[in-house]
Amino acid sequence: MASTLPGLLWTPSRNRVEIDSPLASGTALAHLQVGFSDEFRGKVEGNGVKLWRSRGYAVSRGSFAPIFYGVVTETATGSRLSGHFQMHPMTRLYTAAWIGLSSLLALVFLVVAAQRATPESTGADALPVLLVALLPLTGTLLVRFQQSRGRADEEAVREWIGKLLENPDSFVVRDVKRET
Repeated sequence: MASTLPGLLWTPSRNRVEIDSPLASGTALAHLQVGFSDEFRGKVEGNGVKLWRSRGYAVSRGSFAPIFYGVVTETATGSRLSGHFQMHPMTRLYTAAWIGLSSLLALVFLVVAAQRATPESTGADALPVLLVALLPLTGTLLVRFQQSRGRADEEAVREWIGKLLENPDSFVVRDVKRET
């Protein structure tokens, strides 16, 4: 049965991960399903896996928290969990819309201010334009800050998967770096 969960694997990510395990794919998926707890939550559907670390300060997983989307496939020596970390798709959509619309608003303010500028205009007249122009920058910095905070969650999810599978010493975790 094909999974619908990791449908976003096409999404570009600098943080792709492959985890090789000596367990058969069905057994690895069963271990992941049984291992969910208050700290690590997720969903297994078909051969797809969606995992995240619950943040202690909120009931939800946190809007900007990284989620691991992966697929378990059979290999000659067991199975391989391949996937990547990214924000929830709705958070990505909201963030893109917010930054895009705030950029458009800043551009409109800039054009209107340029048209209304007179030789008597002062720096105080430019303050509203400056404040609106900072909105896209603020949104971008907020996302980058939250992504840097999420790196600890990514590492915790990797370690949790390693401990969860039967023989952690026999399994290899590799970061797959994209070539640009």
